[in-house]
Amino acid sequence: MGYDVHITRRENWWDDDGDGRDITEAEWDALVAAEPGLAMAPMWWNSGRIVSKNPSDAVIARMREVAAILGARLQGDDGEYYDA
Repeated sequence: MGYDVHITRRENWWDDDGDGRDITEAEWDALVAAEPGLAMAPMWWNSGRIVSKNPSDAVIARMREVAAILGARLQGDDGEYYDA
């Protein structure tokens, strides 16, 4: 088991309905294609959000950058936000 950090546009990452705010798989694929370093990062798209398990401080910093590009926020499993 581990601790996940999520890039999400939802109020809370666990909300069932993204209310049109989900990050689409196509958005994620386009961003990975435009940012070659993301292909090597331990992040993956899952049900309208981007997730990383047990991210290091460096990965969290990169996730903040990705969240800004996507107009999203970074949120931990327990609901806390990782604001810059």
